[in-house]
Amino acid sequence: MDNKGNLMNEDFALVEAFKKNDQQAFEQLVTKYKSNIFKTIYSVIGNQQEADDIAQEVFIKVYFNLGSFKFRSALSTWLYRIAYNETIDYARKHKNRFVSLDKELIEGEITTVGDLLHDPNLGIENQMLVKEVQERVKNAVNSLPKKYDMVLTMIDLNNLSYNETAEIMNISVNKLKVWLFRARKMLMKKILKDS
Repeated sequence: MDNKGNLMNEDFALVEAFKKNDQQAFEQLVTKYKSNIFKTIYSVIGNQQEADDIAQEVFIKVYFNLGSFKFRSALSTWLYRIAYNETIDYARKHKNRFVSLDKELIEGEITTVGDLLHDPNLGIENQMLVKEVQERVKNAVNSLPKKYDMVLTMIDLNNLSYNETAEIMNISVNKLKVWLFRARKMLMKKILKDS
């Protein structure tokens, strides 16, 4: 059995234990997934406190709904779907969007803006240039439709597969590929236009 199958079996065993009132099983699931769920939310919201609040809401929903989990998909897919829905709901309610700059800018590009910001070899002039680029990227991403932002986040930041991301977003893989292509193209066009 491959590693992914082992992880699913491990998750399913924890869910079964939780259904039998084992609170430690739930704590293990939270510990296992809280970092990736937080990163997904933060990449869209861009504010640590707000992302933390949303992540807490996600796990509250998970706690109250885990008993009805049907084992039809991987637990991680189910968790990401809840996080996705909570994040989109929050963004709609608050209308102001923030963006993390740890996303890859284009397909195949290794360096992210976040990597540049932490490069110890940057001189003062380059640091000023990076701040200018950071502002340009932030403005470009803020102007993208939320669905494109989330596709970029899940695939480029969280390295989820096309199938997992499509299932989370409740769209076909072909539609996902179209959205991802458009998102990357729109982002690059906006960045290049402003340069």
